[in-house]
Amino acid sequence: MSMYSCRDRRFNLKMTGFRGRLALAGILVLLLLLYCEFLHYFVVLLQCTWPRLQASGTVGLGSDPEDLKVMFLADTHLLGFREGNWFDKLRREWQMKRAFQTSMLLHHPDVVFVLGDLLDEGKWCNDEEFQYHVQRFNSMFTVPASTQRHLLVGNHDVGYHYMMTGHKQQRFEEAFGSRSAALLSIRGVQFVVLNSMAMEGDGCHFCQEAERGLKKISRQLQCAKEKAGPKPPREECQAYDFQDSFRYSRPVLLQHFPLFRQSDADCNTEDAAPPSEKSQRFQPRYDCLSKESSQQLFKLIEPRLVIDAHTHHGCYRLHDNGVPEWTVASFSWRNKKNPSFLMARISAKDHKVSLCQMPDERTVIWIYITGAIVILLWLCMSFRTNKWGKIS
Repeated sequence: MSMYSCRDRRFNLKMTGFRGRLALAGILVLLLLLYCEFLHYFVVLLQCTWPRLQASGTVGLGSDPEDLKVMFLADTHLLGFREGNWFDKLRREWQMKRAFQTSMLLHHPDVVFVLGDLLDEGKWCNDEEFQYHVQRFNSMFTVPASTQRHLLVGNHDVGYHYMMTGHKQQRFEEAFGSRSAALLSIRGVQFVVLNSMAMEGDGCHFCQEAERGLKKISRQLQCAKEKAGPKPPREECQAYDFQDSFRYSRPVLLQHFPLFRQSDADCNTEDAAPPSEKSQRFQPRYDCLSKESSQQLFKLIEPRLVIDAHTHHGCYRLHDNGVPEWTVASFSWRNKKNPSFLMARISAKDHKVSLCQMPDERTVIWIYITGAIVILLWLCMSFRTNKWGKIS
């Protein structure tokens, strides 16, 4: 064999080894993408479990099948055409869709509540843009037929109180089936849902509508309570034609704004605000409800549990009257590097809430960096070995 043919053969072997290593590196990159963009969501969300209610006086036994498994999330802030950029929009929507759909697949909630600020630019966009955002939201947050989905309105959906108009409110209600004040009865559990921006208390059209709705719900709950009691209900309660499936229980209050509080200083959940933000004082009617509106809700509704959102950070606090309040952190990585949602098991008489943290974006970035470094080091070592004539 000639010297030239030997050189050609060696060159071909080196090129074959080079292409093979590049192909393997490409496969490793694809596996890294597959893990970070799909499998990592399963790894993290599998660690979340539904809390258990007390059964026969013992914690940890199986819960009644009639107990509701309820998922609470908020502040998805789907980007529009004014804020952010195309990559930011694409990335955040992909993350939220993967987290939500993975949660549906793993945990099978009976009910999903999204507590407002579904859209980021609903308060600014025209009708055509609004319908485009509605379609995007529905495609991302689809639920199986066995799961109910209920959506509340937030300030980014229709604007703060001073920005609200009848048209904005109507199009949101028509698109998402949300009302200013409504009572939902699901398997004997009562949920009161409110439009926080209509709780200004200044006598505006929206506020009057919400107040009338609240008083009607208050009367309905009180009459249902009397009907379940030993004494005959008052004569005015005869106007309510309660279905057999409607059973009184102290309601769960759902809204976008938190109830009145000075700040997040006393919030210590894993998804609470960072220390630099905890001491920032809240502005009533902007960061939370006013003290007067909060007291009115306690008086009219007598809730056993309050769940809200808006601040983008999580919080748990116990009010002086013994009512617990959970504030749900943002579901979007654009607002929080470690988003979360709540998983609750609720019966007519009891409830338990647990926090579910989603993949931390910083962890995902480090996985990408570590994986890329390992792949590059392997390629470099492989080529160095090949250079010294050890061709595989």
